Amino acid sequence: MFSLNIIKNLLQAPVSQRRVLEETYALLPSTSCQRRTLCCSILPETTLLEVLAVIKHSAKMAPGIRRQLTKKIICYFFLNPVEITMCPFLEGQECLIYRKRFFGCRAYGLWSKKYYENISERSRQVKNHVRNQWEILGISLPQKVTDFQVQYCSSVETDGHVSTDDDFILNVSDRIHNLSRQLHQWHQLFVDGYFSDMSFLLASLIFGVNESIRMKFGIVSDITSTGNKIRLNKIVEALPDIFADLN
Repeated sequence: MFSLNIIKNLLQAPVSQRRVLEETYALLPSTSCQRRTLCCSILPETTLLEVLAVIKHSAKMAPGIRRQLTKKIICYFFLNPVEITMCPFLEGQECLIYRKRFFGCRAYGLWSKKYYENISERSRQVKNHVRNQWEILGISLPQKVTDFQVQYCSSVETDGHVSTDDDFILNVSDRIHNLSRQLHQWHQLFVDGYFSDMSFLLASLIFGVNESIRMKFGIVSDITSTGNKIRLNKIVEALPDIFADLN
């Protein structure tokens, strides 16, 4: 499993690798939107390489912003089965990591409506599976959360009206995944062991994988049964500045 030292070592990846990631992002057309923040309803699944780029960027933020960001990410990890908490990087209507934002954020609004509906259907199936797993554990998740889907957005426009298509966007996605695979077993561990979830990774760096899962079960159980967040609030108040530890 990942540790602080492993992440620190991975953060020392060659600058050329991060440059190629930026060049790959740049293949997508630049866009403008109405800042409705529909796409900021979730923290998207992503690759380990992208997470490392965001960690490196976040570590350079002011200490107060870093600490608040740590709290928001850990709250997101614990609360996402029971609340729509919005992306931890959303501040008002602004994205704290906009220039380093993930591929999933960049591609939102570029997919065709038909392809996006296919993505949503796969997401719905995954959510149903997750809901069933929680029910096996004796916990019924709120239906408004398990039924929630990020809406298709027709408000995003490519600058200069550059046209693109689903195959091109998928090709860019494949390039990013292939770049991340250069991190070898760590890329696959992030996919298989952490479900491509940055919030789970950071929680595990603070508490450990097994303890993170145990704590999440307890917090979700508290909230679904009594609405009580006392346990969560105590945990959040005692959090270290994880980004400082990775700096």
